[in-house]
Amino acid sequence: MAIYLLGTFSGIIVILVACMVLMPQMGKLFFVKDKSLLAFDETVAKLRENCKADKEWHLLQEKDYNESYQKAGKEKMNFRLVEFKLGNPEQSYSVNCENPAVCTFMPAAIAVVGHKDGSVLIYRKNTTLMGNMFNGVVRKVMRDQVMIGLDKILDEIIEK
Repeated sequence: MAIYLLGTFSGIIVILVACMVLMPQMGKLFFVKDKSLLAFDETVAKLRENCKADKEWHLLQEKDYNESYQKAGKEKMNFRLVEFKLGNPEQSYSVNCENPAVCTFMPAAIAVVGHKDGSVLIYRKNTTLMGNMFNGVVRKVMRDQVMIGLDKILDEIIEK
């Protein structure tokens, strides 16, 4: 019996240590990163254009973080950063009717990061992963519909 308890206790310790080591890396799973096919300014302009053309998604806010930080007296960042906040009334309505707490994940956001070497990266929430943590309407919308809509908006911008 003592050997069984020692083995169980040792197994639990190994699992806890593994989780502590791997946990910081797991945060990366919550984001999708794509490379842009375009330069920074062209990426931002094309994203604006695609948002205006899309009938389901609406551009709610666009924020240039460099500009905002400089107005607040902060030093210039080593990269350019613009965030787009996008909303889809049909999807958000159905999600909020089922689980209003999920509104804290809304609206959808797309970040465009321009590095000094000319590379441009686009980040967004991994709503597929987040959706898997729910059931019902929330799962369907977050896991399937949101990602499809954002992929459509990013069409002709990101590498596939």
